[in-house]
Formats: sequence, C-alpha cells, structure tokens
Amino acid sequence: MTKIFRRNFFSLMVAAALPGMSFAAHANSCEETRAGIDMGSGTTKLVVAKVDTCKQRINKVLFEDQRPIGFNEDLSKSADNTLSPAIQQQGQTALRELTAEAARYHPTRFNGVATAVFRSASNAQQVIDAFNRSAQVNLKIITQAQEAELGFLSAKASMPVPLADDQMVVWDIGGGSMQMTTWLQKHDKWQPEIYQGKLASVTLKNYIIDVVKNKDLHDVSSPNPIGSLRDGVLRFVRFYATTHVSPEMKKALATRTVVGIGGVHDFSVSKQLNEKVYTLADLQKASASQVWKGDSELRGDYRATDVSNLLLVQGYMEALKIPQVTVVKANLVQGVLIQ
Repeated sequence: MTKIFRRNFFSLMVAAALPGMSFAAHANSCEETRAGIDMGSGTTKLVVAKVDTCKQRINKVLFEDQRPIGFNEDLSKSADNTLSPAIQQQGQTALRELTAEAARYHPTRFNGVATAVFRSASNAQQVIDAFNRSAQVNLKIITQAQEAELGFLSAKASMPVPLADDQMVVWDIGGGSMQMTTWLQKHDKWQPEIYQGKLASVTLKNYIIDVVKNKDLHDVSSPNPIGSLRDGVLRFVRFYATTHVSPEMKKALATRTVVGIGGVHDFSVSKQLNEKVYTLADLQKASASQVWKGDSELRGDYRATDVSNLLLVQGYMEALKIPQVTVVKANLVQGVLIQ
C-alpha cells in the first residue's frame, strides 16, 4: 500500500542469499533497540523497545513513561498564538528527564513526532528546534494525514493478531485533533481513507467552558461538573460528527472493527469504564453519572478532560452508529519505533 506499511525486503534478501547464516544470527541482525517519542497537545510519551526491523514488529518494551504537558491549554490562552516560555521550559525539563531514563537502555536513536498544537503555534518550529538541541533527540512536526497513517501503523504493530487493513478503522483521539483511518478500494486501487477532525479532548473541554458555560478560559480550566448541560454537549458532538465525517468513513465505521488508540481511548475512557472493549451503552451509563462530579471527586492528572472525553466518544458513536470500540494500547510511538 504505502511505504510505511512495506517490510524491509533488503534484510530478507540478504538472509536468503547467505545459506550459512543461522536463524539466530538473522534474528539478531533484524533486532534493534530504539526510543520513540510522541509529543502531543497534552501529553508527551516515550517508549524504548527492542524492534524487529525486518517484520516491523515490536519484540519487547523495555521502558515507557509519559508526562502531562499542557501545550494546547497554554496556546489557547496565548494572545499572539505562541507557546509561552513557561510551557517551553516545562517541556524541555520533561523531555530531558524522559530521555535520561531511556538512555539506560542504550537505544540507537531517539526519534519522535510532534502533533496538533505544533501545527498551530506560530513559534512551533523554534520550540521543537530548542527541544532537539536540549535533549539531543530528533523531533519532527508532522501533518494530520501523517499522524493518521502513523496511528494506523502503530495499531497494527501493537495488536496481538493484526487485522487486515480493510477490516478495521483506527480511531485516534488526542488533545487537539482526531483521526480515523482505514483502507478502501477506489478505482481498482487500495487507498487510505482518512478523517481529519479538529474536535478533540482539549477542544471539547474548552468549548464547554467558553461557549456552553460562558466562562473565561483564562480563569477557568475545567468544565466540571457538567451536570444538566450533558444533553446539549452531546447534541453538539453528534452534529459535528454527522456533518464532518465522509459517507465512506461512516459506512466503514458501522461495518468494520473500530480500534481505539491514544490517550483518550486507552488512558481516559477505558479506565473510567474498566473495559478494553466498550459499547455505546457502557458510555451512556457512565457519562450520565460522571457529569455530576466536580474535580474534587475525580482523580488523576487529566480529570479536567475525563468527563468531557466520555461525551466526546459517546457523541461520535451515537452519530456514526459505532457499535463498540476495541482499545489497543498504542499511540504514535509504536509507528515511530518501527519506521
């Protein structure tokens, strides 16, 4: 299909050309220890793993950690569309801490991607350049389409038994963007079908604070409790999903296995539901009770978005007739590692 989904045929041909090479030697030649970084709008994640570069699979995760860094929150309060010196310092500190821990495993490289908020901030490239110099890493800002394809690759690399590309839709929700990716046959050629959405975890939270509650984002950072505003928020999400998602993607979502990746599905929604495969009924029941809770009744670093995340996913599932979501522990890091 695309380059990122093809195997490294060169390594396979070298092994075939040397009959005396043992299987173990071939396996070792394909295995490499790598570090991958996913610098998102609200969380920065790092994973060190032993990677089979020939099969594009992760053999063993050696280390993983993440830090909540509110880049999107910071940008939403900016008067000049720049990331503040304070959040830049927070990002540099977190990145140096993460890479120092990862260095104990001697990875051959520290590659990473920066996503939605860095596509928006006017000083994003300068910030990423400073991060690269400070932590000695290789971060690159990627487009939303690249993010979608990387998420698809990450899902396949992380599934115990990968599905065929035309049997699944990978649904990735971050702080500032949402992607849905599958493969369709068009004009006798397989092509990626990608939904690139702007409604995501932090953007919905800010919508509730700013528009629904009519409060100043500079003064208020949490929409909780949402309470009786729940139905209005769900109507907005359903309308957004219905009008922005293509008919082709809607058909795929209703008929294929929907695989949820990223922090919203794995770290937020599935933990609140205590389910790795959740249904619309699960979400409806949970959101009906969670919306009445304030921040003091919720736990964790992401409690400001946890409840609105339930409404975000529920609204999309209702609008697009998604029966259930299978959560896979993956983000963009897995794709970064195997590329």
